[in-house]
Amino acid sequence: MTSHQPAPVAEVGTGRFRQAMGRFLTGVAVVTSAGPHGPHGTTVSSLASVSLDPPMLLVCLSRHSYGAEVIRAAGTFTVNVLGRDQSELAGWFATPGRPRGAAGFAGVAHRTGSTGAPVLAGAVSHLDCRVAQRVPAGDHTIFIGEVAEVGLADSADPLAYHQGQFLHLP
Repeated sequence: MTSHQPAPVAEVGTGRFRQAMGRFLTGVAVVTSAGPHGPHGTTVSSLASVSLDPPMLLVCLSRHSYGAEVIRAAGTFTVNVLGRDQSELAGWFATPGRPRGAAGFAGVAHRTGSTGAPVLAGAVSHLDCRVAQRVPAGDHTIFIGEVAEVGLADSADPLAYHQGQFLHLP
């Protein structure tokens, strides 16, 4: 019989915390919104279901990010769950300094969802939301959205993220 000993405990720092959380396998989504200066999108892995009745979810964005500003102004956002072949799109929307507004969506196939936020073509699902609540948490804002529209693609093969790498699950 094998006994599992706990790993040595180290102090919590931002780097060590990031490493520990990087070991958690997540899906990848692009959160989009349409603000006063045009559409915006940002890649996230901090996403969770909150409630089935009413349908609600949450996303976490850096409190001072442009994406958080756009969502605060618009009051709406869409979560686009990316498919296994969309790692380039995930990388694009994670790139700091990319063009803002319509220029940031040039060459990105999308349509406008029911709340006005962009819905990305090829996503395995999308959830169009109205902000129900904003919660400050450390250096992030948690946006809780009530889902107004759900779209499901025929393919459900998601893109995954683990230890700083995109993974294509079999």
